[in-house]
Amino acid sequence: MIRFICCLILLSISTLVSAEEKLLHADFRHRPPEMIVENNRAAGPLKDVLDEAADVIGYKIEWRIAPFARSLKGLKNGKVDLVPRVIKTSQREKFIDFLGPIGHRQKDIVFLVRKGKEKTINDYHDLYKFEIGIKRDTAYFTKFDADQALHKILLLDDRNMSSMFAAHRFDVMVVLDKDSIESAFKQKDFTDYAYADYKHKQNIGIFYGLSKLSANTKVNAELSRILLDMSQSGRVAQIYQNYKLEAPLRLF
Repeated sequence: MIRFICCLILLSISTLVSAEEKLLHADFRHRPPEMIVENNRAAGPLKDVLDEAADVIGYKIEWRIAPFARSLKGLKNGKVDLVPRVIKTSQREKFIDFLGPIGHRQKDIVFLVRKGKEKTINDYHDLYKFEIGIKRDTAYFTKFDADQALHKILLLDDRNMSSMFAAHRFDVMVVLDKDSIESAFKQKDFTDYAYADYKHKQNIGIFYGLSKLSANTKVNAELSRILLDMSQSGRVAQIYQNYKLEAPLRLF
């Protein structure tokens, strides 16, 4: 009888803890300086912002480090709830709700070439002359993404792209995150690169992607409101300052 009562107590405690602990599963990738993975640990302002926003509505974020292609697949099938810094496109809106934006960034698309070759690409038309390394499942800009006449070489991630470029597998690489690709080159002590004269200028919103198939879609409106409040109140800027980073622009 005593054993039975003890089992009931333990079961009740376990049920209570499970009921109180509300989790959101989020993916994280290395995208310096806002998203840093070091020694298999995730850090950066975009992580802190989401952790704080989730805490306000009574949730805890359980983070997983994963390449973006895997995260995007997780958003499609609902196995991942949230992913920071997902670029908003009409195609992605079919399976992602975009929370935010918490700000905007001038995020020009540049084209990486070898030193001395900067003037070989002066406008968009010049791109047709080259094989171009692109990163799988990355949104660059509408015209480029939809252009099937361009010779694009699909690659997995920055590590893969930097290795292939260094090995002369292609001579042009399209780049969204300069800090990230330069970090990959630095790890290889590779310096024979520069940026072409042509670049595509654009301003992008910083969104968090929430899967439309997530079991936690009910947090959509409230979490988005908290994120916007944090941006408007200056809290996002404070978190960025903790990392000695310039806060994103507020365009609202």
